[in-house]
Amino acid sequence: MGAPYVLNISWEYPPWVVGDLSYKLKATLPTIAKRVPLAIVVRGDYDSVSEIDGMKLYVVAQSLRAFPQILSQCHTLNIDLIRGASKAIHEIGRPALINTHDWVSSIAGVYLNAHFGVPLAVSVYSTEVMRSDQPKSLLSMGIYDIERHCFRAASILIADSPEVEKSLEGDYGIRKEKIALSLGASSVEGVYRRYLP
Repeated sequence: MGAPYVLNISWEYPPWVVGDLSYKLKATLPTIAKRVPLAIVVRGDYDSVSEIDGMKLYVVAQSLRAFPQILSQCHTLNIDLIRGASKAIHEIGRPALINTHDWVSSIAGVYLNAHFGVPLAVSVYSTEVMRSDQPKSLLSMGIYDIERHCFRAASILIADSPEVEKSLEGDYGIRKEKIALSLGASSVEGVYRRYLP
């Protein structure tokens, strides 16, 4: 790739679809990739490296495929996402920014930020407080704690809506100046350009 680039990490991107996140990324990242070099690491059925939508694609297979609950799956998946991101970094070079999408992949971003010293953006599409109306179960509290840790570790948060922005400020204590509101590909690209040389 040569030029400074942004490394995206997600647990889904078409054709690996779990929910709406993959479609939101499909509507945003290819547009940005026309103007900013991007790579993406995503979970898949087997390890591979290819190109998709103008981006270098690193697919990582899950090491384990049976889990007692979502938190254990999340931690195991993040080990695999770190493996894929490390491969990308060693092949392409150090990115200007790492952008994780959703809480599930944000743990990988925090680790990579600490290890490689690359600034971290976490794109937030909803928060656990929004999804569960105050975490009460152990599962919900676990997700909330992961989110809070990752949100605080990030250089910038990209909020998908004003409601998400409000939750980040009110429920997680994030300062408004650390949050960028996403109004589509152009605003996300604007965040990326802050970190590109």
